[in-house]
Amino acid sequence: MPQLGAIPLFEEGTHEPGGAAFRLVSPPKKDLVLPVEGGEVEVRSGQQDVVVRLTQVKDAAAALSVGHKLAQEGLDLMSIRGMLDTVIHDAEDDHAVWWTEPDGVVLRIVSAVTFKFEVPPITATVRDKDGNEIPQTAPKPRHHIAFRFYRLAQATDDLFDAYRNMYLAFESLLSSQCPQRDGEREIDWLRRALKAASPIAQLDSLKRLPGSDPIESFLDLVYKDTRLPLFHAKEGRSFFAPQDSPSSREAVSRSLNVLTHVVLGMAEGWYGARRTGGGVFFGWVYDNARRILEGATAYASNYDGPHDPTMSDLSHPRFQSAVKLVSRLVPELQRGRAPAFLSTASGTELSKVTPLRRIEIVSKGEPIFAHVLDSPLEPDGISRFEKLSHVKATNLNQPRSLFRT
Repeated sequence: MPQLGAIPLFEEGTHEPGGAAFRLVSPPKKDLVLPVEGGEVEVRSGQQDVVVRLTQVKDAAAALSVGHKLAQEGLDLMSIRGMLDTVIHDAEDDHAVWWTEPDGVVLRIVSAVTFKFEVPPITATVRDKDGNEIPQTAPKPRHHIAFRFYRLAQATDDLFDAYRNMYLAFESLLSSQCPQRDGEREIDWLRRALKAASPIAQLDSLKRLPGSDPIESFLDLVYKDTRLPLFHAKEGRSFFAPQDSPSSREAVSRSLNVLTHVVLGMAEGWYGARRTGGGVFFGWVYDNARRILEGATAYASNYDGPHDPTMSDLSHPRFQSAVKLVSRLVPELQRGRAPAFLSTASGTELSKVTPLRRIEIVSKGEPIFAHVLDSPLEPDGISRFEKLSHVKATNLNQPRSLFRT
């Protein structure tokens, strides 16, 4: 039977098996198997994976959705019972799913390649009419305790924690200039304070806000639709659970981008703390990545040696014994403008490189991306293998937008 590390993906004789596996931020210290409603959750000592075994899963989307839900429930139960305290790391971009089709079991491994850019601020020299340089004095920013919340929002790996701290930074800055009155309702204070602070908060410049009233649109998005569901968890009311579905994370991420813009405007306008750095046009990045991936292919191998970033050709012996996968761009699986690249092989072909440890994408005879499996894969019993690679880009000089949990 197929295994990820030491954990079987399904048991022999299972009818229409399916499931999902996710990376953990830390390995458990003992083996644990826990039945949950609709499946079974397993972890192994020293292995940073949680595996959920399911039945009656028909496609990748169902395996991911149900598998992620049950993995979280299993880890919740393990934690409350004192067995294991850990969280899933980057579920969306680092997971495996498997499901049953008429021809057998399909296994898909999903990962993402992130392009990181650092654009320094532009510097200018001012000279007088005689060509002499005029010294420039940069404004000295003043400290505010809100900057502490901002820093924690940038430093965390958790999206929801980032939003909570960013909102506290916003609340702290706004109240320092326009305090809440005794007996004044929260929403009434926010409307009054934002109206007074609107030029500094730059609400009118936020084209991402729907509606004709920027203050009401901001409050709907940032306060009602995000702050309340994140700061409360009352039974019977709508709230966001940590590490929940991708849709809730997308909503929080959109709101965080708007909230961050407002916080930075307040920090600069009231305290002279201006964020420096240039911008990146991600459309250009994704278009170039797509051109690189057109005609590219992937190789699967059991090579477990060190990664060599200087390698510029396929002369290493692992490529001679590797299985070449059938590869193509898959617009139907991409996220926005970011390209997605799918590579496939039959289970029989993949068995030639058991256990699978590495998948490398090659363009024009040169390896460009490598995905190294932390836990080797034994593909026995798999009808078809798929490797789905997403592309991401981030500007390190801009406020953080990518979070792992």
